[in-house]
Amino acid sequence: HPTKDHAEQLHKSFPNMYKDPNHKPELAIALTPFEALCGFRPIPQIQEYLKKIPEITQVLPQEALNAFLEDGSNLKGVIHSLMTCDKEKIALSLQSYLSRLEKEDVNTQASLLFPLIQRLQSDFTGDVGCWIPYFMNYIILQPGQAIFLKPNLPHAYLSGDCVECMACSDNVVRAGLTPKHIDVPTLIDMLDYTSYTKQELLFVPQLEDENSCIWSPPVPDFAVVK
Repeated sequence: HPTKDHAEQLHKSFPNMYKDPNHKPELAIALTPFEALCGFRPIPQIQEYLKKIPEITQVLPQEALNAFLEDGSNLKGVIHSLMTCDKEKIALSLQSYLSRLEKEDVNTQASLLFPLIQRLQSDFTGDVGCWIPYFMNYIILQPGQAIFLKPNLPHAYLSGDCVECMACSDNVVRAGLTPKHIDVPTLIDMLDYTSYTKQELLFVPQLEDENSCIWSPPVPDFAVVK
């Protein structure tokens, strides 16, 4: 979701696509086990996955890939290359990867997120977003746990029930895992490419008294009390 200033620019330039000038920070509080992708992983984790998955690296430009594997620089360039890659190449790379993993043992499959990628491929066959769990944190919130989605933080909800509270806006910039409008150039330019640990992404409420707690994000638009 864009910042307030960016939302105003998008609304002015593309009013049919971005229908209001407001930002859309969100708070998601899990009611059931809740799966989400949120924020980019620590760089060493991404590098480790890329070294184990030639099916991804084969669709990326060698120069950008080598620089990233060497010193972790230019994550934006790697994501841009992935997101703008030929759709047929992406589809074939996913098909090849899943066929290979089907033959691996259960431990190898688990370490490479095989059940998740297989499920995403089933729901969004050939979608570039099926590769994104290797770049973004895969989080399973337990009931009562929450994440706060500040502007420009990449995220996707995968399954489960939550209470979702947000600013009054419909502005969403998408790139994959969706049947809705996709705007890759805008997303690539605006994303927060900071690496986060899962722990850093959890948003903890403050106890008000013995009967209540409050999730109070750093925005004036809303808070949630339980």
